[in-house]
Order: sequence, then structure tokens, then C-alpha cells
Amino acid sequence: MSQDTPAAAQRTTSVNLVRSSNPWTQANSAAGFVLRYLVTVRRQLLAILGSSDHADECLKLLIAHLVSVGFGEYKKGKLRDFLIRAIRSTAKTRLAELPENQRSGASIESIMNDNEKWLSFWRTGLLERAWRSLEQLEHKNPEMPMFSVLHCATTKPKQPGQPLAQRIKAERGLELTDARIRQILPEARAMFAQLLADEVAETLEKPTPKDVKIELQTLGLTKAFDGIVI
Repeated sequence: MSQDTPAAAQRTTSVNLVRSSNPWTQANSAAGFVLRYLVTVRRQLLAILGSSDHADECLKLLIAHLVSVGFGEYKKGKLRDFLIRAIRSTAKTRLAELPENQRSGASIESIMNDNEKWLSFWRTGLLERAWRSLEQLEHKNPEMPMFSVLHCATTKPKQPGQPLAQRIKAERGLELTDARIRQILPEARAMFAQLLADEVAETLEKPTPKDVKIELQTLGLTKAFDGIVI
């Protein structure tokens, strides 16, 4: 799945920054909600601990805790802040269980909420989820191949200079005219932006349009909204 952020070439349609009404703090199951972000959390744990086994043990601790007590007193603010706190806690617990000569030299306390590496992992995870959602929409409605068109239009081609229609046919097995591509592309850009806004809104406690805009700016995701009415 691509991690690129597609930028809109022209104004197409509008995006509702708070369309989603499912913020993380209202999730019925804390563990079930966090499972969406397990890959992202694991990447940060692996960066800290340097071991897949240790990272997986931390994930077990985190999920067990969430099943037992949910989000608890930290059920507020941004989900990414809650998760980096959990990452630090489980990593320290795991390291304390190991012999001293097997402990990572990483400074766990230095992994703060706005640490650039964590923000990068979080940004990548949200983009991956938005791309996945767009692909699922295409599976449900193959007559509107928004994922195929946008993915091929915004990611690096294997053959430089290859016309977009040829690339879509080679990589996605779809034969589309240039006119059809021009019709689909702006709708795909707008839909991707909407899905990304939904992802961000769900990670905030009480999302407002202003809150979502600020989070998009913090994460470096505003490019996806260029030229789109918000």
C-alpha cells in the first residue's frame, strides 16, 4: 500500500472534516478500536526495543490491559498521545523483565508525544488506512475505480514517462479512456481527502473542524486537501 499523499490539482468538491461521529473516546471496545493501529504501534515498539519478539510481548501487554480496564483515566485528548504513553509504559515493563545485557540502549523517556519518529509512524498509519478504505470502496463499486486511478496517478511509476492509461492497464488490469480517467481522478482525490479527514477525526476526543485542521497540519497531511473545498 502506498504511503504517498495525493494532492488535488484543482477544486473539485467539498470535504466534511468532522463527518465521522466515532471518536476513539466513545469506542465500545478499547482493545477493538486500538487493533486498527496495531501495526503503527508495533513499528514504534520495534524502533525502541530493536526486537520483534519484545515488540510483540509489549503488544500483548497493551491489549490485555485494554481488555481489562479499557482506556481508563487517560480517555481524553488525542489517541496518538494515549498510545505513545502506552508504548513507553509497556516498553519499560518489558525491559525490566530482561537481563541487563539484553536491554535496549534506547532512552524510552525521550519518546515524547510529538517525537518526530512517532509522528512519522502515525502519519504513515493514517495514510495506509485511508488508502485501504479507498481500495475497499473500489471493491464494492468496481465501476468507479477511484483507488486504481489515484494510486497510479500519485505514486512513482515503474516505467518513467508511461502514460497514465497504460499504467492503469498494466498494474490494475483496467482499460480506461483518458476522458474517463479525467472524470474519476478529481472524485478520487476528494474521496481520499474525506477518508483521511475521517481517520484523523476519529483519533480526537471531541473533533471540530479547527481541531482536525490543526492535527492535519501537525502531521504534515494538508497536501491531500490542496484545491478541495473544506
